[in-house]
Amino acid sequence: MRLQIVMSVVLLAAVACSSPERQRSMPAGPSAAAVDTTPMGVGGVSGKFDVLFPSRADAFQFRNELEIKYQTGLNRPLTLTYVDREGEVVWVQEYMRYRVNGCDHATAVARVMTQIDGGAPGGICAENRDSLIVFPPRNDSMDFRRQLEAKYQSMGRSQQSTHVDQEGSVIWTQEYMRYRVNECDHPSSVQKVFQQIDGGPVSPTCVPACRYFVSPGVSRYDDRQHTGTVDLIGDPGGCAWTAGSSAPWLTFDSAYTSGSNGISIPYTVAQNVSGGDRTGRIVFSWTGGTTTFFVDQSGSPFITSFTMTDAFRSGSTPTTECHLRSSATPCTFTVNTNLPGTSYTYAWTASYVYGGVVKTPAAGAGSTYTITDACGASDASASGVEAALEVVVTVTDNLGNTQTVRSGQGQQPALRVIKFTC
Repeated sequence: MRLQIVMSVVLLAAVACSSPERQRSMPAGPSAAAVDTTPMGVGGVSGKFDVLFPSRADAFQFRNELEIKYQTGLNRPLTLTYVDREGEVVWVQEYMRYRVNGCDHATAVARVMTQIDGGAPGGICAENRDSLIVFPPRNDSMDFRRQLEAKYQSMGRSQQSTHVDQEGSVIWTQEYMRYRVNECDHPSSVQKVFQQIDGGPVSPTCVPACRYFVSPGVSRYDDRQHTGTVDLIGDPGGCAWTAGSSAPWLTFDSAYTSGSNGISIPYTVAQNVSGGDRTGRIVFSWTGGTTTFFVDQSGSPFITSFTMTDAFRSGSTPTTECHLRSSATPCTFTVNTNLPGTSYTYAWTASYVYGGVVKTPAAGAGSTYTITDACGASDASASGVEAALEVVVTVTDNLGNTQTVRSGQGQQPALRVIKFTC
């Protein structure tokens, strides 16, 4: 997520930078001794998709460096202006803030002038969800600077000397802001602007060529089974990514294990019968980065599980394989549960592929369940052919408590049938 989004939590502090009380005492911007270091802020309305600007201290430092550049590097003569450097930086940046957050030129100018007169800062006009933040055309910025000059003159401000003319000041300040909101740090932004001033090419911003983020970043569930959706959002996308789950109880379809752009991915959270809380992750990776979606699931005080035995092969020792070697091979499942009731009912389903799909449901009051099948079907072999054995049991007590456990999910191991010729 770009820096502007990640840092949105500090925007409330930044509102103070543009508060009505501050503006009434200093309608032309803060004094040199009090240039704050907080991000510029968004005025009246803040939110996830506000474009966050650099601190006023950084912006003021750039303006001072620009002054030195014009004086000693370009040998520009002194000129006069009614707008002091601090006021120029503050209000140009505020104008840019409105523009990149959806306000048109007239609205942005009007809101800045209201703030200069001591009014409250206005909120943004629209959410900016773009990866690369686009700034207004330079003719609009120049028109704002001319209006700012007239505003300061009408306020009775005295003229000050500067080596930076109005056009150079607003254009290069805008260019500095463009690099900063597009993820360049202060030194890089200054270097890129000065390269342009010296006649060099326009350097690219610091936004990565490809990046993704997830929304939401985390989801929380109780101990029951749930389904949900996580959005993988390109910022910008367009490059290949892969996805994988860190937990067997947090699953999604294999069709979503890779892609090349943003997508919504449905997932399933299995019932938590492990007895404790747990956290799973879906991690998305691409060349140059990763992003992670977290799932937190609370545990249940009730724990239900089952084991399987293959009497002909392992006797009463639990196993994960049912070997179909005889004309009537029994494999038995036994439930253990601490549901608080005094009596229980059990609903079972076992399914596997053996010639066709074999599905054997059963229900009753017994805590054991047996499937019986024969050797020698069409898809058996002398060495044994494996197939997944999916077993589900739902236990309900007389108090209405219920739990469902599945083979291969949570604490239950995956099960298999091994099919042999007779």
